[in-house]
Amino acid sequence: MLHIKIKRHSPIILILSLLFSFVMKGQSPIEGGYIQLTNDEYNELIEINQENELNGKYYVREFKDKELIGIHKIEYRKGKKHGEWLHFLIFRKKGSLDLSTIENYEDDQRNGYYYNSDNGFTFSEEGNYEKGQKQGLWYITKGGSKEKVNYKNGKKHGDYWRQDASGVIVKGAYKKGEKLDNWTIEDLSGNIKTEGEDTSTALTSTTPDITTRIQTIEGNIHKPDGSIVPIAVVKLQLSDTSCSYAFSDYDGKFSIEIDTNNITPNSYFEIVIEGFPKKTVPFSEFSNQDTIVLEKGRKKVSYDEYRNYYESMKDCHL
Repeated sequence: MLHIKIKRHSPIILILSLLFSFVMKGQSPIEGGYIQLTNDEYNELIEINQENELNGKYYVREFKDKELIGIHKIEYRKGKKHGEWLHFLIFRKKGSLDLSTIENYEDDQRNGYYYNSDNGFTFSEEGNYEKGQKQGLWYITKGGSKEKVNYKNGKKHGDYWRQDASGVIVKGAYKKGEKLDNWTIEDLSGNIKTEGEDTSTALTSTTPDITTRIQTIEGNIHKPDGSIVPIAVVKLQLSDTSCSYAFSDYDGKFSIEIDTNNITPNSYFEIVIEGFPKKTVPFSEFSNQDTIVLEKGRKKVSYDEYRNYYESMKDCHL
């Protein structure tokens, strides 16, 4: 039996569309206006027609070794991404499809509600886009930490709140992407300090040092032919005992927020995706917004290796 998980706060129109899409199974591709394709057929369609010539709704089933591993409901209008895109992937066991990503597009740009998650393993983010840029309040969970981040025109702007996996709370604000003064740190005993003050009397030895210099590291993951790589695991190994991570989105982009105090000469990126060799890049050779290109090779990451690595990210912490 196929199980589908729907996010609790998803709009009612989304729920109705999901129910309709799966009633379609086994019916004519014409019903509902969707063209049903396998992932190989979809890729061949793009190769033959080029993406800028696509027009219509596509219900794409993704297979691996004849097993269904994903379903994608997508739409193009005159060659441009349009409407609500839904992505379902198998995360836990065969036969269980979980809602992974919700995207809304208008004129080839993200516009509207967005949700992306690995369904309880380590990561989720939820918010809204306006004309391709993050806008308003976003909710993010990552490796046990929780964040509330406000955006304006794609840049952090307004109040910021974060609770680390340890329970320590950081509060502050941004203006046009720049961090403002007077950030506060609240420890597990409820003691509040202004960031930058001596916190040695307030924080226990088991509490992470959070007098931080936060920096957002962004980049892109591409295949050797230049095409994008979605849902690749991007781990930044800071030291032998600490790391941070992200997953490339459906545009091949990733974003990792780190404390630059933790960077060492031996810090490096590690990129893992099924069908390509594992890629490592020294942090010292990476510039923000860089594109990391995967390599060809015989020792390719298998599907099982990728999923095991994917799940292991929950043990990654700063």
